[in-house]
Amino acid sequence: MAKESQRLWLTFGEDTVSKPIISDMVRKFDVSFNIRNASVKANIGIIAVEIGGERKVIRNAVLWLEEQGVLVEPVEINIIEG
Repeated sequence: MAKESQRLWLTFGEDTVSKPIISDMVRKFDVSFNIRNASVKANIGIIAVEIGGERKVIRNAVLWLEEQGVLVEPVEINIIEG
């Protein structure tokens, strides 16, 4: 199957910001992961990422992130993200 990538905003709330959710996702779904931008505080984390892999695997990884309590939104391409 063809590999692709998706750019996403991941928002971690107070209950999820200190958990190793990203590393768990990478191991569980065998996707590539590139942090494009991030702002993490004690009670919230907002991360722009690029996740690579097969379309179905990425979709399953995103669903899993949401099940863990992470808000997942697509990155709108802009001048900064390019």
